[in-house]
Amino acid sequence: MMTHSNGGFHGFVGALEPDYAVPPGETLRERLEELGMTQAELATRTGLTPKHINQVLQGVVPLSGEVSQRLEFAVGVPARLWNRLEADYRTQQLRLIQERAQAEDPEAAPWLASLPVAALASEGAIPAHPMDTASRVRQLLEFFGVANIAAWYEVWRKPAAAFRQSYAYEALPGALAAWLRLGELAAREENPGPFNSAGVHRLLPDLAQLTRRSPGEALSVARQKLAALGVVVVLVPDVPGARAYGATRWLGPFALIQLSMRGKTEDVLWVTLFHEIGHVLLHGRKGLFIEQDDADTPDGQPQVAPATDEAIAQEREAQEFALDTLFGERGLTRLDQISSTTEALDLADELGVGVAIVASQLQARGVWTHAHGANHRRTLPSLDELRNPAPAPRPRPTKQERGGGAPRQR
Repeated sequence: MMTHSNGGFHGFVGALEPDYAVPPGETLRERLEELGMTQAELATRTGLTPKHINQVLQGVVPLSGEVSQRLEFAVGVPARLWNRLEADYRTQQLRLIQERAQAEDPEAAPWLASLPVAALASEGAIPAHPMDTASRVRQLLEFFGVANIAAWYEVWRKPAAAFRQSYAYEALPGALAAWLRLGELAAREENPGPFNSAGVHRLLPDLAQLTRRSPGEALSVARQKLAALGVVVVLVPDVPGARAYGATRWLGPFALIQLSMRGKTEDVLWVTLFHEIGHVLLHGRKGLFIEQDDADTPDGQPQVAPATDEAIAQEREAQEFALDTLFGERGLTRLDQISSTTEALDLADELGVGVAIVASQLQARGVWTHAHGANHRRTLPSLDELRNPAPAPRPRPTKQERGGGAPRQR
């Protein structure tokens, strides 16, 4: 298994398993040929019957520990090697039996059809070949970390289905599960510090000011600072059908925030990040929160469609948290009073946030048209550039920085 240590999934390539099992008797047969020893002579040297020796050679009977010891003396191969060969053979036999049963399971075909197999293979999450049903079932069970299809439904499908019921979410459950699993695998390569809620709160003003810098450089700094406080942020490419901007859940002692590239602009990425931080700080450790793509939402802003009162309240709180962190009450009031581009730039300067953050909210509130604000919202670089940013020039100083002051309190 390989994943990025810089916040994104790099690949999951399991060793290709043969579709046959080799009994230790094959190795014994080769050794007898090397020694020029007959089965009858081996039977005499080991004190076993010729029939038993033949059955060992054919793989009909297990190679016991006692027989392994006798073979060590008779043919000069350590007993531990015979024991390992026997264990490997039985394991391989059992794997083949299970794979055949899983491939013949009537649920196998519809299960495979529900998953983004081609996308996972393209990403390197599963091997490109072989592609037969038995192999694909094994590859995907290994990828999802479950023993069988029934376990997959318990671990992955039920939580996704529960989320869809709570949020009227239109994503494909298999695609959503795959995207979440990619994030989980990427997060396991991180080494976060202990979760520190107070520390995350104190960090928020610094994170808001990072929105002025180039997305790759700024996100790299944000990820490092958050990881030290027990919040892992990973970048995972969108999986077709998942339709997710971001997701938040807890993996044991640390919080995981997972971001995709949906939205394509820096402001969407930042607002999603602050929204997810809101879930981390406000909504406990048991929930799964996902921000979806809504084709009817203007300006590419992430949005969910909560279907329960609790979900509605939590999403409202997280979005209010994000906007309050970036603008504060005074800044949000000022948004409705903007009448020119200069005033928008001045507000971004005063708040110490990126112009794109202000522009996107002006569009969302109908103060600006999409065309008016588009040139202030930078398109995100590629995912590789976000993960491995090149040094970027410092952002234009704010009015306060030019005058020696600090950004105004939000």
